[in-house]
Amino acid sequence: MQTLVSRIASKLAFFPPTPPSYLVKQHADGTGDEYIAPRSSAVKKVPNAQVVHLTTSRGCKIVGAWLPYSSQCRATMLFSHGNAVDLGLMLPFYRELAKELRVNLLGYDYAGYGASQGEPSVLNALADIEACYQWLLSVKGKQPRDIVLYGQSVGTGPTCDLGSRVPGLAGVILHSPLATGMRVMNPTWTRWPSWLDIFPNVKLVAKISAPTLIMHGVRDDVVDISAGRALHAAALNPVEPLWAQNCDHQNVEMDPNYVTRLKDFMRQIFK
Repeated sequence: MQTLVSRIASKLAFFPPTPPSYLVKQHADGTGDEYIAPRSSAVKKVPNAQVVHLTTSRGCKIVGAWLPYSSQCRATMLFSHGNAVDLGLMLPFYRELAKELRVNLLGYDYAGYGASQGEPSVLNALADIEACYQWLLSVKGKQPRDIVLYGQSVGTGPTCDLGSRVPGLAGVILHSPLATGMRVMNPTWTRWPSWLDIFPNVKLVAKISAPTLIMHGVRDDVVDISAGRALHAAALNPVEPLWAQNCDHQNVEMDPNYVTRLKDFMRQIFK
């Protein structure tokens, strides 16, 4: 039944850009090193992004991009992006975010997004973030206390799932989050079987022991701010939220307090 729900949800909840905004290419220097090559001049190239190839527990081969701030940097962000974007589109933002917050950052594409293989689905998305987390531990030598999970929009689903299962994380950031996937599909629904909810974030956030920052646009017409408020109220370890007054679902990062609030949060959890 869970697999059936995942298949149905994949048709309703995941919208990968078509075609992808980038290709994975090898540098011409003969080293075999790869880079994210934008397919359009409208997409900015990020030369220092290191391409990461991972195979998930469900057999999907996914692509990530590692942006190290410095070899001595402890703070590391695992970023799960929103819908209708991929690594090529997100990398310029990742670069600026890593620079502003002075963190290492690993971004990735869900199965079926960008150059990641497989079909987008709930179960695949959960396996995708798990593979990235394990790579940070095993390849980069990070500890849970070094890692901040950042989920945006649909990315808050896998973020809450992983955050609810892993003890000792430095922090969790939920940006324009879903309270429940079912209500996003149909806001008029008030009840549904528990097994049918694809991303039960409002239940999972109560199990996240790490400090949890929620940021949501007051004018969000895709995921109403009531979702963010419900998550903040249900969170086990909430910190002061950011209710972005003049922002919608797509532009919370344009709020004048966005970077300041993130910096304050990072200082708080990496004392």
